[in-house]
Amino acid sequence: MILAGTVSMEQSGLLTQAVQAEETRQLRLHAGFDFGPATGFVTLGRVQAETSSGSRHGPLFGLGMRVSLNRALQVTGELLHHEAGPRDGTASPRGETLSVSAAFRF
Repeated sequence: MILAGTVSMEQSGLLTQAVQAEETRQLRLHAGFDFGPATGFVTLGRVQAETSSGSRHGPLFGLGMRVSLNRALQVTGELLHHEAGPRDGTASPRGETLSVSAAFRF
């Protein structure tokens, strides 16, 4: 069993195709299982975005996998779904984020 956490902050970018965020903060908890050369994990967390129309908050969740290609190289992929609605409870924009990364151990 593997447990990890992530805190991230971005200064600007798209929250969804319809919403431009000036600042985005994410808090994530990852839990997974090691399958030998691969590790599968689930992600649960919270997203907060500051937009020109106000602050938006919502949950995020997703699935990911990390694969060791050899002793030194790892590739990770993760698909996240996030919903960030305004505090007043009106419609919340939804989106997905697909990330792929590589890590080199030396």
